[in-house]
Amino acid sequence: MDLKEKMLGVIRTENIKDPFTDVRLAKMLSTTREQITILRKELGIGNSRERRKPYLKKTIETIVKGNSKLNITEITKKLMESGFDISRHVVEEFFSESSMDNIPDEEEIVVQQDPFANLVGHNGSLENNVIQSKSAILYPPFGLATLIIGESGVGKTQFAECMYNFAKQKKVIGETIPFIVFNCADYSDNPQLLLSLLYGYKKGAFTGADSDTEGIVEHANNGILFLDEIHRLPPKGQEILFSILDRGQFRRLGETKDERKVKIMFIGATTENIESNLLLSFRRRIPMIISIPSLHERAFVEKVEIIYDFFQKECNRINVKIFVESKVIEILTLKRFNGNIGQLKSTIQVVCARAFMKNIGKDSEIISIGYEDILETNSIQRDFILEDINIIEIRNHIQDMLFIPFIKNRASFIKDIQNNEYSVPEDFYRQIEKKYYDLIKLNINFSEVEEILWTFISNKFSNLEPSLTAKNKYFSLTELVSIADKDIIDLVKKVRLQLIKEHMYNEINENIFIYLAIHLDETVKRIRLKQPIININLSKIKKDFAKEYNIALQVGNWLKELKDVEIPEDEIGFIAMYIKAAIQNRTPKNRVGVVVVSHGKIATEIINVVRELLNVTFPVAIDMPLDESPAMIYEKIIGISKIVDEGRGILFLVDMGSLVNVGKIVTEKLGIQTQTLDRVDLLTVIEAVRKASIPENNLNEIYASLVKNRYNYPLLSIEETSKPIAIVALCLTGEGTAYHIRQAIEKKYPNVTVFQVGVMDDHLRDKIQEIQEKFKILAIIGTINPEIEGINFVVYDPYLLNNGIREFDVILNSEKGNDLASFSKEDLFVFESPITAQKELIEVMCLLLINKGYVKKEFLQSVLRREEMSPTFMKGGMAIPHGESNIVNKSAIVVVKLKQPMTWGCGKANIVCLPAFKINDKKIVKGLLKPFLNLDFVEGLKDLTDINQFREILFAKMKD
Repeated sequence: MDLKEKMLGVIRTENIKDPFTDVRLAKMLSTTREQITILRKELGIGNSRERRKPYLKKTIETIVKGNSKLNITEITKKLMESGFDISRHVVEEFFSESSMDNIPDEEEIVVQQDPFANLVGHNGSLENNVIQSKSAILYPPFGLATLIIGESGVGKTQFAECMYNFAKQKKVIGETIPFIVFNCADYSDNPQLLLSLLYGYKKGAFTGADSDTEGIVEHANNGILFLDEIHRLPPKGQEILFSILDRGQFRRLGETKDERKVKIMFIGATTENIESNLLLSFRRRIPMIISIPSLHERAFVEKVEIIYDFFQKECNRINVKIFVESKVIEILTLKRFNGNIGQLKSTIQVVCARAFMKNIGKDSEIISIGYEDILETNSIQRDFILEDINIIEIRNHIQDMLFIPFIKNRASFIKDIQNNEYSVPEDFYRQIEKKYYDLIKLNINFSEVEEILWTFISNKFSNLEPSLTAKNKYFSLTELVSIADKDIIDLVKKVRLQLIKEHMYNEINENIFIYLAIHLDETVKRIRLKQPIININLSKIKKDFAKEYNIALQVGNWLKELKDVEIPEDEIGFIAMYIKAAIQNRTPKNRVGVVVVSHGKIATEIINVVRELLNVTFPVAIDMPLDESPAMIYEKIIGISKIVDEGRGILFLVDMGSLVNVGKIVTEKLGIQTQTLDRVDLLTVIEAVRKASIPENNLNEIYASLVKNRYNYPLLSIEETSKPIAIVALCLTGEGTAYHIRQAIEKKYPNVTVFQVGVMDDHLRDKIQEIQEKFKILAIIGTINPEIEGINFVVYDPYLLNNGIREFDVILNSEKGNDLASFSKEDLFVFESPITAQKELIEVMCLLLINKGYVKKEFLQSVLRREEMSPTFMKGGMAIPHGESNIVNKSAIVVVKLKQPMTWGCGKANIVCLPAFKINDKKIVKGLLKPFLNLDFVEGLKDLTDINQFREILFAKMKD
């Protein structure tokens, strides 16, 4: 069967509501998209949209016939409910191309975008600048001449462009009027040429002036002229410009008679001191001076937002998803860029280019940018001067980020923190509205829009944490009186007490109530101004947070009575999110930092191996070139240590010489707790990183265990077993030291069986064998090694039992790990999901696991790879996709009940269960999955209509 026949066979089996694209066909038939397109055209077959169009038209006609008053959004929703994977934009296109007479009207909220809104800091450090510029543009009759000053790279040109767009929006200038930009520095070495280009010239004015020529000033007539680096304009040029600004008249070079009239709005920019570089007469004619602050002077959260914005732009440029680790953002935020935003932008471009180059040839849809990529960049290594910023505060506002091509305003996913301490912005609703319409314009289907907005809103609420002073952990609500209405503050206090007393939430996030007070104050203003409130995720909130929603309904009623305003249901949904944020607890994930320092390039080679073997990113390598002075190395180590430390200290692993003192120096300079281990090898680094990967391990425990490993005992190993674990306490007689060992172990691990034996016993091996028939012996601890093959031996040391063998804690505590709560979190049960595409559902389920820290980002690809090899459909309408265990951080299960059955391999799935499990948890996970093998149980789940009942039944069955 040739390729044409195969392609025809596949197309005959496709879902007419979601036909295969050329890309999907190429993947299924193991060929190129170009080849599929050529064959399709030869056979006269339309593309996926063309093949779907007749069925789409028929369905739309049926929907409109049933209810002619539906608008486009409502029609789109009904199409999706019937199985089409379609966006509102496509439906709009259909009606615009269709001959149907009854095209529905669409009543939409049109949000007029402020041209300054996309300027990072427009409502923060640049707020006064924005007010100045708007005043200058709107001042009659045709604006005020403006000079923008600031260091190189601060964004003066971008600011001027915002002014131009604002002038168009306010109709100060015509929509088609151009923005004329001229950089005086480009021609500063030839003043005559500069003036002739700017003002034009008369024929014969100078050699080569063959005809009358108009200049840039005349091109800018009735519009805006932006002159950059205006200090490079010679005195004569400044005098001519003064005449234009003062009287609206000038002469071209060589003209002596009549003056020309011109009407321009002037904006200039310079990096220099205007007092010494511009003529006094010229300066006096520019009433509006706008000083743009340097990057160093701006709030660090604005710098973070700028960083995210540049990564999004690079993502769009190369049209590939980019994953950036939070540590990369941290380093870029801490680094002082003397070239300001311009230098920051070029650094990010270099980092992305390097990562793109490394990704060429790899079978990966995502480019990952990690620690090593940023530290290898020359602009980071040179002049590694750090901003004076609190690192802990930075870490509260950054996170790992996945950038998707052409998704705008990615920076919205970080906290929009301003200079005041309350970080929920007043335009919270507008952000959601704008994001919604931006996504719709990008031709993204409705279910994806919902998920993206849900991620945005969830991140907003999960990261609500005001920057509080060290003196006052919780900012008093009473102190908000100058910002929010006193009645609303009292209302919020009432909500807080209700959560504690009536709903028994003893541990709550006190800071959330500050946000809630400000939010409700803004809500009342918005309702009274008749501004809309849109909550596209309302149905999801009502289902997933039913308890919080009921509380929010009561809060809404209180607010209605208090302020005599009708609280819309969409707003109740937002209040429910605040309630959820207040009652959820978050656990810290900080860990001990690991830094390997060596002469030559040994450190980098070791870390590369460790990262490959353990699939980790956090250890850092610092190479010490033999020709580089120790002073420079120490300076570099101090700078990097400030970044590496997460508040748990740093373990330095060094090779030799003066490097043994690095920990001491870092502690003295930065006050960071450190430990230093010298003469390290690859195995030591692997063990150190493995131990540091466990957040519960502290620095001194890790250091002590590494020292013990070096001198006292081998690493413990134990294969998976169904037998209970035991420990053997051993001494010469079995009575003296063995007794003390047994007591110590039983005290620390009361659920572990300990056997007490003596080396002098002639039947020692037989007794050990008898024990092994019923138990798995983790280790023999004693004073003499009995040398029994296959059993770990650990030399007895009182200190070791309390501090030295961390493996005991990990292995023995894992035996108690049957706590269902660690696997079946209620927020991992998804009810009535509207998703209709298999890959999209897997992505959403994996996203839940990734964002909650259960699995690494690679887990998604491992699940998709396994599904491509063999779909995991089971009898009864169950699907159980799964991924690799070695990239799971903590075992968990996501269970989804679909709204509509989904094609899954050879059948239709109603219930999809995605287990993620660590190797040693397999038996527990198998037990949790066992209920899904019961067809009657699965059928019962399909019939459920209430999310709470769905969760309760699942939870109870899993416990059984």
